[in-house]
Amino acid sequence: MNTRYLLPPLLLLSSAQGSSPTVNAALLNEQAERLYREIETAVTAAGGDLEAQHVHLAVAFSTGHFARDPRMAEAARVIASDLAQQHLVDGDQLSSYAWEQRLWPHAGESLNPLKITRDRAALRANFQNLWPRTAQAGSEGGHDTEAVITELAQRFEGKKDTVLVLLTNTAASSAGRAGERTIGENAPDYVSALTRWTRVRTNTTGATLSLPFGEGNRTLDAVILTPRTFSGAALSRPRTELLTQQTDAPTPQPARRVPWLPILLGVAALAGLILARRGQGARTRPSRRDPLTLHVAGRAFPLKDSKDGDVICTVVGPGYPIPPSNAQYVTLGAGLPAIKFLTVTRAGSGLKVTPDLDVTVEGDAPAPIPADRDAEYTLNVKGRAPSKPNLPPRPYQTTLTLALRPEEQP
Repeated sequence: MNTRYLLPPLLLLSSAQGSSPTVNAALLNEQAERLYREIETAVTAAGGDLEAQHVHLAVAFSTGHFARDPRMAEAARVIASDLAQQHLVDGDQLSSYAWEQRLWPHAGESLNPLKITRDRAALRANFQNLWPRTAQAGSEGGHDTEAVITELAQRFEGKKDTVLVLLTNTAASSAGRAGERTIGENAPDYVSALTRWTRVRTNTTGATLSLPFGEGNRTLDAVILTPRTFSGAALSRPRTELLTQQTDAPTPQPARRVPWLPILLGVAALAGLILARRGQGARTRPSRRDPLTLHVAGRAFPLKDSKDGDVICTVVGPGYPIPPSNAQYVTLGAGLPAIKFLTVTRAGSGLKVTPDLDVTVEGDAPAPIPADRDAEYTLNVKGRAPSKPNLPPRPYQTTLTLALRPEEQP
């Protein structure tokens, strides 16, 4: 796995370090890498070279299972996010589609095609709105893979730089309601589409890859299609070289004279502020050697025996499916969605707060939080989450306090 381009914590699902049965961030990142390597191979077979050419990546999600299987839906979105985040460069394009028996117009489709820039933070911000989050209105499940391949092939007719990636619970087509029929692989329009596009098939379901997503042995399917002949605009430099430059590093600014006088005045003012705070007593008291306990929403989690990477606690909403044998979960009050909000893990000598996908956490906590100081931090947790099937996501917001206190001695 190419770890140089891992998504930052704001977009990772942190269950990789815990025993949660939900999606595993590290595993999904590996699946995104597998998927990219397969795309790269398919493009090469079509006469292209992703290391030297731009690409328009079009990701289509089957949504018929979203309401009854939100974990698989979430896994598909994370894989798509990792794939785009880690491999698209300035000048590439990204599009998102939703489908069941046919393509249906989800809200994020209005952003198509999204032009990729060097700003990785802007790209991550778009993921929340770009990917589909609900099933089609009135959905009865099911999906027709061949019908949607036909539609996408027509929609991207003549677009030689486009790679289509279908993410679905299974590449095999299935009817959603009684009496409904899928078009089948002998449909003339589908057969015609495959004269212009190559469907990469490697298993009996018709998928290119089956991607494990960390819940037992369950997998989701990916179907890759490329034009018979791939041709994209030339990159200015090799893709791997461009990727090393398209991070969250600040944009270089032109050289300028250093205004020493304001800097010296600022340093003096800062020194005065520090002395004043010392005189009054800071909110965070000096480091101590006594073992501390993390207090979250009425629960206490001793840190004494925790090691780097250990999950200290996972904060979820009411109704979230908690494993019966796992005591690390903290459930917040009524009125919040039944989702995972964040995970607190041990990170060296400190604590790391990792929000779940599409969850934003703001507040006064440093990163990482020192685990050897008696202190208290306030986090503002917010985002959007589905409330009922077939309805758009609704915003939520709550305040959470993390308090580090001395462990009570017997």
